[in-house]
Amino acid sequence: MSSPTTPAAHSNNSANEASNTNEKPRLTEQEKKNNHIASEQKRRAVIREGFDRLTELVPGLEGQGRSEGMVLNKVVDFAREKLEERQVLVKEIEAKGGVVEDGLRKDLVPHVLANRRVDGFEAMNILDY
Repeated sequence: MSSPTTPAAHSNNSANEASNTNEKPRLTEQEKKNNHIASEQKRRAVIREGFDRLTELVPGLEGQGRSEGMVLNKVVDFAREKLEERQVLVKEIEAKGGVVEDGLRKDLVPHVLANRRVDGFEAMNILDY
């Protein structure tokens, strides 16, 4: 014989079964540790890829063993060089009677070219833009 069930008891059992199937099992400590390690490896890979792209963009960095500090210093030097070149070009255009838009003429160089050292490395203050 089967035991009689009330509709209320049946709906409670169904709700408990549904909530059990929707819950994800808790991760073990080892799974948490493995996830953390994988996330950290992914983060480091993204940073490494960013530095690799910088070494492709900045002349003199490609194919070298490098430290991140050295790469950042060379990138700062390269950016300064490009800003100085832009300033020279703007002056040449204006000297020949050309008109340069204010956005391109804006004198960023003195703000950016100020040498600053942070933890032994030169740094650019992006707030100066």
